[in-house]
Amino acid sequence: MIRLLYVDASQERCEVIAAFCERAGSLAIETCNSGEAALEWLSLSPADVIVSGCDFPGGMHGIALLKELRTRCIMTPFILFTAGDSPAIRKEAYRNGAFSVIRNMPPLGKKTIYLLIRTVFWADLYKGNPKKHR
Repeated sequence: MIRLLYVDASQERCEVIAAFCERAGSLAIETCNSGEAALEWLSLSPADVIVSGCDFPGGMHGIALLKELRTRCIMTPFILFTAGDSPAIRKEAYRNGAFSVIRNMPPLGKKTIYLLIRTVFWADLYKGNPKKHR
């Protein structure tokens, strides 16, 4: 069972993603609505993969969450789920250790969610030692 932490300011998106993940099986999902809440949850429980939105109103955004995790030596695979497709955001995410950046084009559709879930499975497979899975 893959323990997925999904971080997004939108409660509706959290519920949709959680429903799809539960249907996919092999995923236990926890949702948080801010970067700060994610850090608090991670201080108590481990995650196998973290998926985070990019922008949070008035709080820690996705890249800041990624940087804070790496500062704390938490090397959990991190997937940035963003509505924008800015090359600068992609570059900064990868430079700070993101496993992947997925564009979330509104409205949130099945194709995007399946891509996200597939990427979560890949991230879990490759965590630790990527060469052992080749």
